[in-house]
Amino acid sequence: SNVMEKNMKRKIDRKMITFLMVMALILTASCGDVNVQAAAKKATKKEAAKTTETSSFYKNKQKIYLDSSWKYADHAKITSGYAVMYTAKKNRKDIVIAVNAGHGTKGGSSVKTLCHPDGSPKLTGGTTQAGAIQAVAVSDGMTFRDGTAERDVTLRMAKILKKKLLAEGYDVLMVRDGKDVQLDNVARTVICNNVADCHIALHWDSDGLRYDKGAFAISVPKGLKKKKPVSSYWEQHEALGAALVKGLRSNGVKISGTGATAIDLTQTSYSTIPSVDMELGNQCSDHSDRKLEVLADGLVQGVNKYVKKHIKIAPLRDYKKNGGSK
Repeated sequence: SNVMEKNMKRKIDRKMITFLMVMALILTASCGDVNVQAAAKKATKKEAAKTTETSSFYKNKQKIYLDSSWKYADHAKITSGYAVMYTAKKNRKDIVIAVNAGHGTKGGSSVKTLCHPDGSPKLTGGTTQAGAIQAVAVSDGMTFRDGTAERDVTLRMAKILKKKLLAEGYDVLMVRDGKDVQLDNVARTVICNNVADCHIALHWDSDGLRYDKGAFAISVPKGLKKKKPVSSYWEQHEALGAALVKGLRSNGVKISGTGATAIDLTQTSYSTIPSVDMELGNQCSDHSDRKLEVLADGLVQGVNKYVKKHIKIAPLRDYKKNGGSK
């Protein structure tokens, strides 16, 4: 699929850059005396060891801003913030999971962006009504029944999930790493498109119910499946959502209905990597740290299921062991 080819190209490009660096060192050494050659060999070994540990383009805790040359970047309106990359210390898989803590952009509710890249109207209602051409750039989110702001809970959830994903060997792109990030939903999505292998947004639903209905993934409405870029990626969006719901269910989390509800979102409308909005409950849900740990464990199980089936990239150590072939 286009997604798998894109992932493979990203990984191969990383290895090729490393290979060219090593070859340059060797060629340089061959032009000098024995001492220079020895020094070059030593440097080559050091560089190879370093590369095994850091196969990504990005360093740990590196700030990643929106690049104006990236596709759809010109559709974003709030762009001065940055995401933060965290790299795994052990068993690194060379796979980047984007974790997007929903909401948390001051002033985001007073700015609007196009619902779809082609300027067509929104197909379903939500924060922005169906038929609208523009959507709220970033909504403020809802408030839990105990008075806690959703944006605070999504950030706590993101930090817990980050820790568990890193322990599994994934690199994690934290789209919002603090109370506020000046990136609208388009900007967040475009950064994920160009840096991550998949994109998981974390939310709780503001449905007005007086009971906890459970978690679910937001799937792609039928009419949106024909629009670009969604037409090339919606199957991967839904496969990611299904895997995460399965992981949550297997960890004892209550699931709402079938586990999926079709809603037209800015996130999915601009995504060119597997991407899903996970609604982890509603305003009546338990959002204690203990509950968030359970949710995070389920999400990690889902990520593992999805990666195993859809992102067929071997860890770097296996790539080297096999002589550069997968």
